[in-house]
Amino acid sequence: MKHYQPGAPLVYNQWQLQIPQLPVLGPNDFGKLLQNIYNSIVAEATAADFYSRLLRETPDQLHREFINHAYQDELEHLEAFTRLYEFFTGQIPQYNIDPVHYRTYKDGLLKALRDELEAADFYKDVILSSTDQMVRDTFFLAMGDELEHATRFGVLYNIMG
Repeated sequence: MKHYQPGAPLVYNQWQLQIPQLPVLGPNDFGKLLQNIYNSIVAEATAADFYSRLLRETPDQLHREFINHAYQDELEHLEAFTRLYEFFTGQIPQYNIDPVHYRTYKDGLLKALRDELEAADFYKDVILSSTDQMVRDTFFLAMGDELEHATRFGVLYNIMG
């Protein structure tokens, strides 16, 4: 019986295994990728605006800390997606946002939780539709942060009673 040596090609029945280089969900065309990046820019700018308004209503230090953390991350994501868009197009993206509406602070927390989960799911799909490492890394960074934000918003929502 042969043992695998690190760095050696994998061999099975004398045939070398080939690892496919296609993305798990199948490739998107370049236009779809640009649209996904643009949509992410708008989503991050919208979230930053939303969280800046929620911050004005926080009842205590924990709420301020958690929401400010998410707000700062959204600004970082906005910058990262903007750089990615500029890299691929050579242009600065032009966009408008529709502010998120909510009735009460607690309603805003629930809306933020849902939006964060939806964003993480969207970013996961983009990651699984690309083999470009820069695209995957940018969306992976944002996806991880969105999941963290969802956890934080869930905690804040639940302690509101």
